[in-house]
Amino acid sequence: MRSGNFGIIQFSDCAYSFEISGGYSLATQGVLPLAVRQGWEQQPFTIGSFKIIPHGKSNQLPYELRDILEENNLTEGVFKRQRGLLWGQGPALYQEEFVNGEKQRTWVTDPEVEQWLRSFDYQEQLRRAIVDYYHTEGHYALLFLNRASRISAKTRIERVEHVGYHKARLEWPEDLVNIKRIITGDWYNPNILGLTAYPVFNALRPFDSPVSMMFCNMYSFAHDFYGLPAYYGALNWIRKGSAIPKILEALSKNSLNIKWHIKSPASYWDAKRTLLMEKCSNENTAYKEEMLEDLKDEIFKQLAEVLSGEVNVGKFFTSEKLINDLGQMEEWSIEPIDQKVKEFVESQVLIAKQADSAITSGMGLHPSLSNIMVDGKLASGSEQLYALKLYLATEVDIPESIICRPINTAIAVNWPEKNLNIGFYHQVVKTEDSVTSQNRVKNAI
Repeated sequence: MRSGNFGIIQFSDCAYSFEISGGYSLATQGVLPLAVRQGWEQQPFTIGSFKIIPHGKSNQLPYELRDILEENNLTEGVFKRQRGLLWGQGPALYQEEFVNGEKQRTWVTDPEVEQWLRSFDYQEQLRRAIVDYYHTEGHYALLFLNRASRISAKTRIERVEHVGYHKARLEWPEDLVNIKRIITGDWYNPNILGLTAYPVFNALRPFDSPVSMMFCNMYSFAHDFYGLPAYYGALNWIRKGSAIPKILEALSKNSLNIKWHIKSPASYWDAKRTLLMEKCSNENTAYKEEMLEDLKDEIFKQLAEVLSGEVNVGKFFTSEKLINDLGQMEEWSIEPIDQKVKEFVESQVLIAKQADSAITSGMGLHPSLSNIMVDGKLASGSEQLYALKLYLATEVDIPESIICRPINTAIAVNWPEKNLNIGFYHQVVKTEDSVTSQNRVKNAI
């Protein structure tokens, strides 16, 4: 039983835990050394006639983030709460103006623009963009023009369509600055015939291409193109929080009899990945990351069999030592686990509590809004209300501007005279004592 880089191998009488530590692949470590992270965007990947900016060392960062996040019991719940907080009462049109020196939104209706929005299910486009944004702080959208030249109508952007973040990559810019195209396809198992290139939308010449594409994201410090989500630094805690339930489950199933903890360096598996890629290239087959995952399972299983049972006396396991790019020695280790069960379980529970706090902090959501218990208690109503107001005042505007950018760009191109934007409407939340008694929540239940 393995989850990413941590797992348990179970036998009838005992179990062995193992982990992959160190290294430069996100699949093996939450945070990468600076030199390697810079390298993601400094060398192009070539697939057929396309040269792309790889997203992650192996061009698999979105998939790696997905796998890490889906294993955790908190992250998707936090994302769901963030989506709900941003969505509020849903998208609506507004005009912005200054009143007495304060910027205010005037929420309005416009039948013409609203009919256009409904023609391509704008709410679903926005919902999908929100999901991508909170996972990656970016999203992609296609912009389609109408067929104005054929029907003598005014040229305009006909619809905006979401493209899954994992399906798109930026084309390598020859001048190292200006990206001209975005390539879409299945990057988990890339097929040259399945890749499609779209020109990047040009706001100065919006009608140059019948179909163009936008990449909208939050800039990350010292990253030229893709950037990293804000919770990236908390990935170690996320992985640790995901591992603890599996540790405790294995302890329970095996009568608390885990004998060994096996550690292997990530550089070992990086070398195995390279060998598998070379083998696939020689055999003219497509490399899949599942091949490396299957190899991990097989090697750990063989090692556990060597360590278990009397019939294996005299057997041994060997592995080469490696020196990483930082000049550090990396090697396998097999550590006996002291069977102090009570102390071990209590320490895991404490780590789990710390992981919960670190995860929500890293994801930028106050514990009061995430329904996480702090020191054994939930936040009071007033604490939640204060946290909500602070969140709406400080954590909504930037995500909204990035998520709504494709639709707002289309509105500006199609109706420049209307000065309209789309945003998310939020009703002002009031305390119970500021609401008349008959309208209070406690009397409405």
